[in-house]
Amino acid sequence: MKVNVKHIKCDMNTKDKELMNKFMKFLQKHYPLKNDITVIFTGERFGDMTTGSRTSNSELKILTKNRLNRDISRTLAHEWVHEWQRITKGKKRGPDIGGENEDEANAEAGSIIKKFEKSNPKEEEMMYEGINNKIKLLNESILLTEKLNIRDNFLTEMKKIGIEKLPYAYSAMNQFVNAETMDIHYNKHYKGYVKKLNDALSNKKGEVELEDIIKNISKYDTKVRNNAGGAFNHALFWKMLSPKKQLPKGEILRRINNQYGNIKKLKDEFNKIASERFGSGWVWIVLTKSNKLKVMSTANQDNPLMNVIDGGKPLLGLDLWEHAYYLRYRNKRDEYIKKFWNSINWEFVNELLEIATTKKLNESINNKKPLTESKQVFPLAPRTFKKLINSSYSECSVGKYRTGCLGIIETKNCTTERGILGGNFSEKKYGGNGNWSIINRFDTNSVVHKEIGKIWVEETDGLDDFKSWILNNLNELVGNSGKYTKRLVDINKNTILTGRENESYAKTVIINTFKLNPDDEGISWNIIERCAGDIRDRKLGQDFDVVIDGTSYFVQVKPVDYSLIEKIGSERGYYYKVPSWHNHNKYKESNVDIILYVDRNKDKYIMFRNDYSRIQTVVNPSTFPKFFVYYYENPRHTNMEFEVHPEEEKVSIKPKLARNKENEIEYYKERIQYYQELIDKLGGNQKLTERVHSLGKRLSYLLD
Repeated sequence: MKVNVKHIKCDMNTKDKELMNKFMKFLQKHYPLKNDITVIFTGERFGDMTTGSRTSNSELKILTKNRLNRDISRTLAHEWVHEWQRITKGKKRGPDIGGENEDEANAEAGSIIKKFEKSNPKEEEMMYEGINNKIKLLNESILLTEKLNIRDNFLTEMKKIGIEKLPYAYSAMNQFVNAETMDIHYNKHYKGYVKKLNDALSNKKGEVELEDIIKNISKYDTKVRNNAGGAFNHALFWKMLSPKKQLPKGEILRRINNQYGNIKKLKDEFNKIASERFGSGWVWIVLTKSNKLKVMSTANQDNPLMNVIDGGKPLLGLDLWEHAYYLRYRNKRDEYIKKFWNSINWEFVNELLEIATTKKLNESINNKKPLTESKQVFPLAPRTFKKLINSSYSECSVGKYRTGCLGIIETKNCTTERGILGGNFSEKKYGGNGNWSIINRFDTNSVVHKEIGKIWVEETDGLDDFKSWILNNLNELVGNSGKYTKRLVDINKNTILTGRENESYAKTVIINTFKLNPDDEGISWNIIERCAGDIRDRKLGQDFDVVIDGTSYFVQVKPVDYSLIEKIGSERGYYYKVPSWHNHNKYKESNVDIILYVDRNKDKYIMFRNDYSRIQTVVNPSTFPKFFVYYYENPRHTNMEFEVHPEEEKVSIKPKLARNKENEIEYYKERIQYYQELIDKLGGNQKLTERVHSLGKRLSYLLD
């Protein structure tokens, strides 16, 4: 294996090159390659590369301009690992962002950098060559109190999520915000987000890129979401501002005129949406998936790039948190928004637009087909997919379920539709009840459908027709011994286990509530649990049939976060507001007698009769819940305690009372005379007395 090294317009000196050669030997030792490769260190970007790229003919291109040796090494390690994945391990290419290969490359690159530094402690200074110059530049724009610890802090920060240098002095933006605001905003708020983010990520494996965190924010908790958003938004914001007034021009101006007619109409929409943002947040101009400009607002530190937001690629943003403007504008946020238009770095906006549109063009070329902005939708209707699943199995013969077969279950406690029975993935093997196969869940499970889409991309890079690929690989996806069947089954595993645990807890609640003890009460009873796939459970919502002295009571069990249940007080009495992820309309009174909500982990439950209720859909929910169920009677039984919340009512504003100006003037004159006498008594000076008289005259004038 041979490594060919080229240097094209890069600013690396002899020591830098020696360090990189040593690092490449270290890479070869830990990630040995079978083939020859070419490593190109370049001072300018090739095509749409950001800091590095890898080609199919084993060329690794690494950007060196204005970067520390450690950052260059990390990019080199990342691209080297990709070469090792494809050539040595034989992995097929996955998604560029969020895929298994990409996650592995990120983690391995971060790990190899730390191993190299640990085994070569003398090279640390070279890894951070140039840092003293950066510190010198920072010293021009930071507080004196920070200078004492700047080097240690800077080294620590550069090894984690980096801090973007403010590209101008604090006072440079005085036409927009004053130096004190910029100082506090940058050093306290922005750096605070970065520090808290690194603390939250301290137990994560390997190193991560901030943009990757933002794009895959659903993988992280609220603390990471808030602080990653704060770090990313502000890093963009500093660059979106310009000390010198710029006018929009080039591609961004062309798009504004084509879509809005002129810049004024865009400003009006931007200002309106910014003014309507209640509380803290941001207002953005983004490029949407349909290649259009859009003005939108996000709450808190959310960013339009986050995969939990229907946004786009941010081109321009304005911070609407009070800390961004309050020292200068106080409560006049509209004035702050208006002044923003004289402080925009339109050159940077055009750069972001070029990156966004160039990437789309390259994606279209690489896919060898026209670029579509819509997400790839699973191409089969649930009913059609179910028929295909069933067609993959032969009919059951008596007692032969070992490899899975097509049939029905008909027993006293269980009646199913035609579906897959037995095989490697029967629900009883995963904590469920009976021979019904988990594969039967695939038809309507959207998470399974998304996972099939991921497999399709992994296998074909998304170039094959999705539907045709599913039909050609159906047995690998749903077969008893399919290559991907277990991967899809495992998606349902936790749902089954949690459901069984909830039902077991609910059974205990039912026994205790109805006091089902025949020795003491002299009654006969039985609790019939529905099996997996039972028609009465799937279609009617009957988890249990509680039979007491020959009378059946049908019970549906639903998980809930008990802390979100509210008891509301109104003129009509009390009613209960219960959050739900699912619409309860299918639970008709004729089918379900009791709905039992359980919060098993907190040992809380509440039981209602299934009448006197209504469903309310939550408008555009981004998180739980999607619905509220209202019960207009007391629960049948519960171990929860509730505080009564008053019902929200819209009360009309009372008309203002007419003012009697003459009486008001006399009142204030008396108060002024009182304070005048008090000032004289306390030895107040003449200047203060004159100011009080002046205030009295001005007040009289205003009231007149």
